Parts: sequence; structure tokens; C-alpha cells
Amino acid sequence: MLNINITNDTFNIRNINKESISNIYSIYKNTYDYSYATGIFNTIDYKQFSHQISQFITRQNVFFLDIYLVPSREVIGFIKGIIIKNEKIIWINSLAINKPYQRKGHGVQVMNLLENFLMQQFGMEKSYISVYKKNITGIRFWKKCGYKECNQLSELCSDSSSKLVTFMYKDIRNQ
Repeated sequence: MLNINITNDTFNIRNINKESISNIYSIYKNTYDYSYATGIFNTIDYKQFSHQISQFITRQNVFFLDIYLVPSREVIGFIKGIIIKNEKIIWINSLAINKPYQRKGHGVQVMNLLENFLMQQFGMEKSYISVYKKNITGIRFWKKCGYKECNQLSELCSDSSSKLVTFMYKDIRNQ
């Protein structure tokens, strides 16, 4: 797992720790809406959930980050993804902001901080995501972050995933 620690006046975005898993699990299980962000649509127990996280973070070039509000030190969400160094690409797997903190601009600010950090530290140039087509709110959010639909990826999918998801990208060099 990449070592990431980004801090400004509002946020501290840093690697998850053992205590984080229970916070992430509570965000996940508290609402069906997060299934779009996590990709988990069936209920899973804590043990299975933490096992999946443990497997993910042992991989190289991945990140799984807690999002803290600086003044209160409260965890308000998480973001997970991977960088593909040789292609200078970020792939965002999940971004979830806890309900009370949504629609306050936190997600957009966090994405800008993370993209700038990964561009400066690792030379990343583009960021990609996939959003379930039914997740209209998610698609609107990513467009607000500057992402555009990417038909080229949809055409490369030989399976039915392109019927279920919208692929989006952003050239982060143009921020």
C-alpha cells in the first residue's frame, strides 16, 4: 500500500489503520446508497468485510485512505484506489462521504487534494472511475469534480460491464 498523508486546514487524508475498518464498515452498512460507492450490494459480515480490506491493502500501488476533518479529527469518509505508474493513471475504486457531511463540497475538495498529491508525488496524469449507470447522483458528483464520460473504455469491455457502468476520466494536469 502506498504511504499517503495529505493535510490542509480542513482535511487530513491518510492511510487507514485497524481502527478505521470499523468506521468504514459502519459507513458501508448504514445505507444502501453506499453500495454504489463500495461495489458491495449484498450484506456481508464484519469479518468478511475486514478480510477483503486486508487483502486489498497488501497489494502494491494501492491506497485506502481515511478522510478526517482537521478541527474535530472526525472521520467523515474514505477513498480507495490504485495508481498505474507506467501509464500515469489513477483508478478510483471507491469514495464515500458519511451522510451528514455530504453536499458540503467535501468530496470535491478531497478529490482535488488527492489528485494534486498523486500528480506531484508520482507523476500521475489522468484519473479514471466507473460509476453504476443507475447512480445518477454519483455521475453528477464526478462531473462536478471535472470528470467526463469515456466511451473508449466502454468499447474495450468485452463483457456486459459497459452496460452497467459509465466510465469517466479526468486529465488532472489541467487543474
